[in-house]
Amino acid sequence: MIPINNGHFTWKETPLGEVLLEKTTASAGAARARALDLIGQDHPAKDDVLLIVSELVTNAVVHADRGRTPIRLRLVTTRDLLVVEVHDPGSLFDAPRVTDVQDVCAPAGRGLHLVSIICGGRWGSSLLDDRQGRLVWAALPRTDDAPSAYEIFVARRQRAA
Repeated sequence: MIPINNGHFTWKETPLGEVLLEKTTASAGAARARALDLIGQDHPAKDDVLLIVSELVTNAVVHADRGRTPIRLRLVTTRDLLVVEVHDPGSLFDAPRVTDVQDVCAPAGRGLHLVSIICGGRWGSSLLDDRQGRLVWAALPRTDDAPSAYEIFVARRQRAA
């Protein structure tokens, strides 16, 4: 892996692991189990990681409507972050967004809002080149020096280039 220096910090990812999942409702549970295997039962942010994994995989199952490509969950770390990535087939009509939930008793619509709060706004999504689907990521800070969402976005964009 090549470290990327965006002027404020050096971005170097270390993969923890990944799993391919079918687009079924059972995939969120399988994704949580795999994530727990990767980070361990004693990880200090275990509950946050599992909630983020569950929300991002569930959104992929519900909203990705292009093709039958499997969903890929990937966990990576940097010095200051634990990053959860979900690659899915994408959607022609829908994009991940935080909604302004008016009804706290509504059955849906709060997932990305919760993810954003847990990550301090450190999440994003992008369409992948050549119609390869969508990538949604959320980055949990591991240290007080964790970069901002903007810095993460710039570093990850440079990495992909």
